[in-house]
Amino acid sequence: MTEPTLADIDLWSDALRADPHAAYRVLRTEAPVYEGIGPETGRSFWFLTRYDDVASVLRDPRFGRDVDKLPDHLREQHRFEGEELMSMVDRHMLNADPPDHTRLRRLVSRAFTARRISDLEPRIREMSADLADRMEHDADLIHDYALPIPVTVIADLLGVAIGDLDEFRAMIDGFVRPESPEAAMAAGMQMIQYVNAAIDARSADPGDDLLSALIHLEEEGDRLDRAELMSMVNLLVIAGHETTVNLIGNGMLELLRHPDQLELLRSRPDLIDSAVEEMIRFHGPVETPFPRFAYEDVTMHGVTIPRGDLVIPVLAAANRDPAAFDDPDAFRITREDNKHVGFGLGIHYCLGAPLARLEGRIAIATLLERFASIELAVDEADLRWNPGFFLRGLRALPVRVS
Repeated sequence: MTEPTLADIDLWSDALRADPHAAYRVLRTEAPVYEGIGPETGRSFWFLTRYDDVASVLRDPRFGRDVDKLPDHLREQHRFEGEELMSMVDRHMLNADPPDHTRLRRLVSRAFTARRISDLEPRIREMSADLADRMEHDADLIHDYALPIPVTVIADLLGVAIGDLDEFRAMIDGFVRPESPEAAMAAGMQMIQYVNAAIDARSADPGDDLLSALIHLEEEGDRLDRAELMSMVNLLVIAGHETTVNLIGNGMLELLRHPDQLELLRSRPDLIDSAVEEMIRFHGPVETPFPRFAYEDVTMHGVTIPRGDLVIPVLAAANRDPAAFDDPDAFRITREDNKHVGFGLGIHYCLGAPLARLEGRIAIATLLERFASIELAVDEADLRWNPGFFLRGLRALPVRVS
């Protein structure tokens, strides 16, 4: 792909979805603090693309997620259609700053433990093997493999009954991949009703699942209220689901694009941990975190970001910054000292990162163990990416396996 000029860059274009890194290379060099104007809202979004700037903003208290810290006239600029629905499920850690964030993260961390995650490993191995065994010669690695794994894991975490699993999967898919905004709204309301009913059921009859633990945990008289419970489950379902799908899909795509690295991993399965870290750095599942609000005017590289504007630290761009990584556009599964920011930094570092890593390691290793040959079944130019900046993932990944 021809390297664009600064004047050519349209951050909302299909071309950027196909290859964002060409544009990010230009922005890192020529406009590290770049103002993009949202095509629908006309609102300013400030994109940061250098590693040090991204890392700094993710830790800087002058930037945050709490819109209520802004004056009324600035807060009103950030109202959006569908806000009433989202207000039912947005009281989670990613939308909070200290002290609210500190309280929520402390409470949730007591239920979402390393032990609970490690206990899922046998189930993830069983699912991955079963799904791989079902794959035909021609398969879609997204829909036939990557999608069912995290949905089933989340269902297990929440104690979803086996008989409800198909309904649960359809509900999540309808919200994450809607056919229209109206369909997304309908699926969102269905999810809210389902989770509400599940909270009522677990409150009366607790089980050995994460939802029961979240409902009944208590620390010094503090616990999650109904809206916070709803929001945490919504975050787990949406962010946890898509992150893992994209990690598996993007990771396998890069192995197929780099057959030397694929063969190296086949011959050295002990490299799976470093391979997954390189997948997260090189083509991670999260392109940007949720935008931050500037709580005051902030000047970076001679550019002033006005108070109340939205700032987007681009994780994908930071992870290819030559100032932070040697030969950053090379995909090397043996890369050492891989200090990527693929799951964020600071207080909003992804709580589910260990689970996503576990699912990614097992799912990718299982495919390489099961199949002697895996290759793309379409031209790379025909691959289509999901819209939006937050998550980076394929709509489909057609392959041939044997």
